Amino acid sequence: MTKLITAFIISLIFNITMYAGQNNQESYIDYVSVGLALQDVKNDKFDQGAALVLNAGKDIYSDMSIEVEGAVSVSKPEAKFNGQTHDIDFWSLGLYGAYIWKINKLSIKPRIGLVYESIKSTLGIHTNDESLMAVGTNKKDLAVSGGIGLAYDVSKNYKIYTNYTKFEDDIDHLTFGAEYKF
Repeated sequence: MTKLITAFIISLIFNITMYAGQNNQESYIDYVSVGLALQDVKNDKFDQGAALVLNAGKDIYSDMSIEVEGAVSVSKPEAKFNGQTHDIDFWSLGLYGAYIWKINKLSIKPRIGLVYESIKSTLGIHTNDESLMAVGTNKKDLAVSGGIGLAYDVSKNYKIYTNYTKFEDDIDHLTFGAEYKF
């Protein structure tokens, strides 16, 4: 079932991107970005981790865009509990709608989307109550995600940015990266 949902999301993202490209008689992707995100979870026993974030977007109207974003843990958040070390394995693939508000060289970008996320840990990540932490977390499903970003135009085609993204009540990302516009 998980593979079927993943295949459906990928085909939906591909079809939307193809449709947007055909209507504009342009390329399918207008910009790409790469960033490194600091990962934070609700459970205070876990330290911060890091994730690689890849993003591709298509401008659909003057200030609106559609983005496909993938994130994967590269340095997993870890916690010590009962003498053992536990970590969180996280990855996501999502489709976002974004509004880009330009003020000279600065851009403000609120966005909201639907993501497929996979979170695995031998500890519960949603609580600080030690009696409930022994129950692990194994979540693979669709989730709502949203956030806000700031970008600064370094040149005509390059931006540096920071984004705050919240994956429901699971994980928060604070991403720093660079974007290239075609």
